[in-house]
Amino acid sequence: MSLGYEGFCKLVEQDEEIAIYEYSGADFDNVQHMAHVRDYDGEIWIYKRCLEEPEIHTKIKRRPSGRKYEEVKRITHLPSVREHIKNGEVIIEKECVNAVRRHANADIDYIAYRLIIKIFTYYQENGFLPEEEMFIQ
Repeated sequence: MSLGYEGFCKLVEQDEEIAIYEYSGADFDNVQHMAHVRDYDGEIWIYKRCLEEPEIHTKIKRRPSGRKYEEVKRITHLPSVREHIKNGEVIIEKECVNAVRRHANADIDYIAYRLIIKIFTYYQENGFLPEEEMFIQ
């Protein structure tokens, strides 16, 4: 059983077409690489055309006072990160020093994969890309 993983990324550059993130992370089982956790030595490119919008539900509700109001919910969904990587819309340009392969046949760095999911989810919830994102698992 693994002790866990952590990952950090920050937005370095963006324009109308692409957003570039630097990232780093660690596998808590691999103590020798813990000194390089915050080096931000990996790089992820995300083309903005692949950012998926959430499903928006609106509903008219009534308050106890009788007044009506509109309730808006943003329904997020999990994007297919593997498909975006396969299509070249998301590129892991450079893996970080602490890249983790969770399975013997894994072809994607697990830390980068989890960070990309966090970025896509943040975009769906807020409508813009995050400046920084992180996870501890």
